Amino acid sequence: MPSFRGHLITAEPIVYAPERAGRPNAFGTEEVDVCPFCPGNEAMTPAEIERAGDPWRVRVFPNKYPAVAGHEVITESAVHHDSFDAIAHAPEVVATYVRRYRAHRQAAYISIFTNEGRRAGASIDHLHSQLMPLPFVPPRVARERAAFAAAERCPLCAALDHHRREGLVAGEDPLFTRIAPWGSSHPFEQWIVPGRHLPEIDRMSAEEMEGLAGALQQAVRGVRGVAGAYNVLFMNFPEEEKAHFYLAVVARLSALGGFELATGTLIDVIDPAAAARALR
Repeated sequence: MPSFRGHLITAEPIVYAPERAGRPNAFGTEEVDVCPFCPGNEAMTPAEIERAGDPWRVRVFPNKYPAVAGHEVITESAVHHDSFDAIAHAPEVVATYVRRYRAHRQAAYISIFTNEGRRAGASIDHLHSQLMPLPFVPPRVARERAAFAAAERCPLCAALDHHRREGLVAGEDPLFTRIAPWGSSHPFEQWIVPGRHLPEIDRMSAEEMEGLAGALQQAVRGVRGVAGAYNVLFMNFPEEEKAHFYLAVVARLSALGGFELATGTLIDVIDPAAAARALR
């Protein structure tokens, strides 16, 4: 069963889940002959938790190879080769994210993320995201939450003003702004930032959920123009009203090298202004 261990020096948590080595294409060296996420193969997954549509358009079930207790898969289309930017039911997908987030409210932190493409960590080439309820607040989230708490003015709200002035906006509407962060960690990274100051996705109105679906589709369309693989990271900040949630959409163009692994410092090789132009 999955368990948690601590770094020998800092005691920061590490998830230990050796059973995940048995999942399809765990190490990117094999092909999956039959997709367990396609319609007709529902018996290949654990028992369904919920679905949208009949026949289904969105389907949720426990991960067969969980990294933590409560680890879920959200299959976002019944069509094997669909891309998120092309589906007509994106608002249903975002509404599903929010429902599943609320269902795990007892967790210390709820991580929602997408791995699209082998370079981004996907083991199955069928559009899906994952949700992992954690008994701890991850170090990155804790650091950002502390920075929000200590700031006199929301750093993200201030950053939006700066990015508009510097031409680093990839797209904007009254509800959401997509930026190429001035301090991006990865080439062609984008952040989707709500215009209303909200710490978590479950605070959104129905209109904002629909708006996020459209903004995420635009972000995915932009990143697919520059990379064959990407991650979507939902950055939520529970129990900190001064925080401002956002989604990071990260193009995966290269692997991490020794410097990045040794220092925790990432190297970006694309100017954010050029990234914003490409992502527009």
